[in-house]
Amino acid sequence: MKISIITVCKNAENAIERTMLSVMSQNCFKENIEYVVIDGASTDKTDEIIQQYSNKYPIKWISEPDSGIYNAMNKGIKMATGEYLLFLNAGDYLIHYNVIKSLMNLFKNSLFDVIYGDLLCVNPKSGEYHIKAVGETLGVNFFFVNTLPHQATFYKKDVFEKFGGYEENFKIISDNIINKKLLCDCKVSTKYIDQIISVFLNDGISSTNRKLDLAERKIFQENYFSKNEIEEIEQKQKREETIKLRQTKKSLLRFLTKVLLKLHELWINR
Repeated sequence: MKISIITVCKNAENAIERTMLSVMSQNCFKENIEYVVIDGASTDKTDEIIQQYSNKYPIKWISEPDSGIYNAMNKGIKMATGEYLLFLNAGDYLIHYNVIKSLMNLFKNSLFDVIYGDLLCVNPKSGEYHIKAVGETLGVNFFFVNTLPHQATFYKKDVFEKFGGYEENFKIISDNIINKKLLCDCKVSTKYIDQIISVFLNDGISSTNRKLDLAERKIFQENYFSKNEIEEIEQKQKREETIKLRQTKKSLLRFLTKVLLKLHELWINR
């Protein structure tokens, strides 16, 4: 059985090697992994690095102009022949050398269309990190403001053949769109894995271009959610914010009470 790992890149000479090595060092690389690299006609040394490793490892790759990241990801889908697909873009890397092999029994025996795990998000400048743990509960509310991390999500290839690929007119949120379609509208089967799959360096366009993210998210919400869904979700968010505010106030009051009691005790015992 083959798992296709797809890496899309452009002018990524400082990042592509880290990603490729994390894939090629998997201890089941020869037996169970098909590696597909889609380069967007880089003008730096990215192609040279890919060529260097393709001379040593069985890598399927092309380098040609594209219209954006989702156009490149769709090219990768067409080239891939594995039963499950994982998108690991330049700069991101698998958490350790045994992560794919540890999941092979699940892949071989699985009837699930989408299998997903956790993602370690790292800020390369500050060194700060957090784990994006999605959990098992997915629904319309979740996809209104969030999505599955593609770096930690394995899709059956026939899911794309049935329901189509990524919408290429967006630069950031096509992941969210296709996940909402698959999991909420088409209700494909899913399986959550309680472990970290990959590491994501959050210095790319989706993390740093907040203005574009908000603009595309607004279009996504207006085009893919009904008015009733939007109203229900917004009301739920307001209720959750109110609850959090109340909890914060209670915590602050408890803290102030402890401080006052301590001051009173110090005053009595002075």
